[in-house]
Amino acid sequence: MKKILCYGDSNTWGFVPGTGERYPKDVRWPGVVGELLGDEYEIIEDGVNGRTTSFDQSWGVARNGVKGLDYALMAHYPLDGVVIMLGTNDLTIYNAAYAKKGMSEILRIVKNANAYYRTEKPVFPNGVKILLIAPPLINEACANDPSTLYADAHDESKKFKTYYQSLAEENGVSFLDAAEYAEASSIDSIHLTRESHVALGKAVAKKLKEMFQ
Repeated sequence: MKKILCYGDSNTWGFVPGTGERYPKDVRWPGVVGELLGDEYEIIEDGVNGRTTSFDQSWGVARNGVKGLDYALMAHYPLDGVVIMLGTNDLTIYNAAYAKKGMSEILRIVKNANAYYRTEKPVFPNGVKILLIAPPLINEACANDPSTLYADAHDESKKFKTYYQSLAEENGVSFLDAAEYAEASSIDSIHLTRESHVALGKAVAKKLKEMFQ
């Protein structure tokens, strides 16, 4: 069995736009992946609302993606792969270039986990396969609400694909652009619709099968 950690923010957790409720497991994209891949894979969800790539939020240090990665790897090892989708929350304060820098550190930690962590068994006993996902675009509706933290962030979110694809090539990891399959709701501009969760889950499942075959 292949154990895959899905490491992300509220769009991995399954935040329902406008309500803050959580989509059921069979709708959330990691749940869709698990259903499609079957018993040969164990898909582990690790999504935290507000998680950034690498900085503390004023309302909780648990949202720092670099710091949280330590806990996730220790809690779930041994693992075979990691799927990472982060960066949207970086745009509340910084930009896509900053997110790329933070993601670079996350990839460094994952790739060097076997040497870095002193554990009973290697974190990745058979080596690690990494799928880096560029986050979905922030909906253009954000421009109509200047009070939101994401006002004018739609254009900045378009840069994720270029930055993350180049980062994936530099690190020799697989890449997927979520914007090709999923879109954020116009209700809050950042959280995926039910249909987008399902579509993204199907795309990730297909990519993982290719990676592990």
